[in-house]
Amino acid sequence: MNFVAKYAVVVVLVGLWVLACQQNRKKEADSLSQVKVDFVALDKSTYQVGDSIPVRLNQSLSQVTASWDGKLGITQSPVNSIFSLESADLSLGFHQLVISALTPNKEKLTDTLSIEIWSDIKPEKLSYSVLKTYPHQANSYTQGLEFYQDTLYEGTGQVGQSKLMKIDLPTGSVLQSVSLPAPYFGEGITIVNHHIYQLTWTSGQCFQYSMDMALQKTHTYHTQGWGLTHRDSTLIVSDGSNRLSFYTPSFQKTGELMVFDDRGPVMNLNELEYINGYVLANVWQTNRIVQIDLESGKVIGELIMDPALPPGVDTKENVLNGIAYRSKEAVLYITGKNWPTLYKLKVNGLFKLKGKTTIALR
Repeated sequence: MNFVAKYAVVVVLVGLWVLACQQNRKKEADSLSQVKVDFVALDKSTYQVGDSIPVRLNQSLSQVTASWDGKLGITQSPVNSIFSLESADLSLGFHQLVISALTPNKEKLTDTLSIEIWSDIKPEKLSYSVLKTYPHQANSYTQGLEFYQDTLYEGTGQVGQSKLMKIDLPTGSVLQSVSLPAPYFGEGITIVNHHIYQLTWTSGQCFQYSMDMALQKTHTYHTQGWGLTHRDSTLIVSDGSNRLSFYTPSFQKTGELMVFDDRGPVMNLNELEYINGYVLANVWQTNRIVQIDLESGKVIGELIMDPALPPGVDTKENVLNGIAYRSKEAVLYITGKNWPTLYKLKVNGLFKLKGKTTIALR
């Protein structure tokens, strides 16, 4: 390499070094101009929709701004280092709150907090009466229950025992069934556009059948499968958390909804049934069924089943798990894992007409 070439290489390397030094100084200046420190105090980390959230600053600051999830909330000067934020327009669940401000020396500070928003509605206690009882297969580990064109279908669980069945309502006998091979553990079922869907617990597979119970295809999803229902052609899935997920019939996810009551997230959502803009969800290991508003995720009602039903069954072990709505009667049919009985219930206040709604996709 001649002298001119060597000189050119040196010039290029020196230039790159100078540029790198300038970029590092700029990064250092940026980090100094916006320092993340804890200068904000909140009374608590959970609030209900509509609450006014008091925010206290632990030092004298100016040009205070607040943003919810990246959207500007306020630009104001606190009075005595205190200001308030409103939560009326926030959806249920976690939100990121970022507070920025200037010190007297014009140093920019930021503080990031996480706040969880709960429902502002206390669920209405729904009363019920038992209209009739029917026999139920006591060896059926019930995971899903649904009427379709006046016929009752049931899905059961346990590895090596999971089935999809067509049931004769008056006698409880099985008219037709198909077994799921090991290692599949059957979960919730629903029927959409003459296709039967059956979830599996931890396998991430949903089986789609024809109405004669011939397997048509298998869909994949990336969560646990617990309960399954639908509104129109939208599949609604629970996974044991307080989340409902929405899918197309080909299992493309389109959104989700977090479920809360006035006491916090409602976990262990299990068997599902859609009715008139609401989803009923059995809460696993309890005798509680919650009524969820699909517009907001708020629990607006709850049905507490008598733990003495059915007689002689330990419902802590053989839990309530099976909700089917029969629209022509406007009644619920309820059963549980290994229960010998299926209950026909009239539930007061559950079937109030609801205006046209759309599923909230978040």
